Amino acid sequence: MKHRTSAVIGIAAAASLILSGCTGGGATAPESAAGSGEISGEITFQTWSLKNEKFTPYFESLIKDFEDEHPDAKVKWIDQPGDGYEDKILQQAESGELPDVINLPPEYAYSLASAGQLLDLGSASKAIDDYVPGGVQAYEYDGVDGSFAFPWYLGTELNYWNKALLAKGGVTEAPATFDDTLDAAQKLADAGVPMFSSVPSPKMLQIVGAVKDIYKDGEFVFNTPEAAKVIDRYAELYKAGAVTPEALQGAGTANSNINNFNTGGVAWTTAGPNYIDKDVAVNAPNLLPDVAVTAGFGNPPLFVQGISVSKNSKNAATALAFAEFATNTKNQIAFVKLAAGFFPGTIEANADPAAFSEKPENELQGVANDLAGKHMADARMTGAPQYTEAMETYAKQQIALAVTGEISGQEALDKAVEYAQQNVVD
Repeated sequence: MKHRTSAVIGIAAAASLILSGCTGGGATAPESAAGSGEISGEITFQTWSLKNEKFTPYFESLIKDFEDEHPDAKVKWIDQPGDGYEDKILQQAESGELPDVINLPPEYAYSLASAGQLLDLGSASKAIDDYVPGGVQAYEYDGVDGSFAFPWYLGTELNYWNKALLAKGGVTEAPATFDDTLDAAQKLADAGVPMFSSVPSPKMLQIVGAVKDIYKDGEFVFNTPEAAKVIDRYAELYKAGAVTPEALQGAGTANSNINNFNTGGVAWTTAGPNYIDKDVAVNAPNLLPDVAVTAGFGNPPLFVQGISVSKNSKNAATALAFAEFATNTKNQIAFVKLAAGFFPGTIEANADPAAFSEKPENELQGVANDLAGKHMADARMTGAPQYTEAMETYAKQQIALAVTGEISGQEALDKAVEYAQQNVVD
């Protein structure tokens, strides 16, 4: 196994700060190949930065419920800190001490799946069809047969608009597509109002459909003519004043875009589904009457944490049974009730966001919750396990040069692909 040098941002770390409570639920024994044996013996269950005074009671209750249902089984819960999690996982795998059931983001699961360390849940469990398709797909890898995690808790992004700023450019309705947004940006620029405070990235270009795949068949392939066209359009809009200078400082960040939106500096941003109640209403209450929310463009992004099972577990039936139990609909709903803005990993659980979302303090928050719930049917993870944070940073730097007109959009993408190919981690 090779070590990925980039940092993977896990939503587990963020969740650990806001989760609290105590709950559990029942489950039937799994009907599956690996689960056909006796559910007995001790297994280890490892989470990532989720053991704290707010969240610990949930897992203690979950484990107790499982053990009550299966008296011959014992679950030992261990938790690893946020920093150095990938190093710890690789050390565990290489020493033959990988936990039986383990919380993994897709990038880390890829390393283990490629090395034959994870159970193919697509073959082992009939429950695999119960989960959100995009979440399952996030743990299916080019060149590695199988599905290697049950989607556990998920996130996505929506579009947020400043209606007052749109109106200054004569735009009376929030743009429905990304192409519409580019056209609206020109109208706003003519009125002296910027639309963007970030530049496109390969992942963003994938969301809007200008890039189909970041990495395929051993090659990085995000330097498409369609993507280059979008970047060149941004260059035109930058000259017109539709893109703020801040967009080029560090190639723009999600936080800077949201901060600019909160202060009325730009007309559009993307953010999570709890943005209204947790951010705008708190940090920019005067802005609230002017905000509109719409569904994400194209292929909505999916952020996912999953539960995997070690292929070498000595108590495989127990490990699979617990993984299914922890991620069944009842327990997923109980879990995300404690985490505003996250969504459960099963199809059934997402059918009614009101069953797990916090009661909205503002009407617009309820609209956002419903839109995000509908996203779960189509949302897909962007990027690829081979595509590192360093590659994304380099690509955005080159794209920023193209936006200022120093190079073309195609040159920027070609350079970014060349860099990625030279630094690929298999």
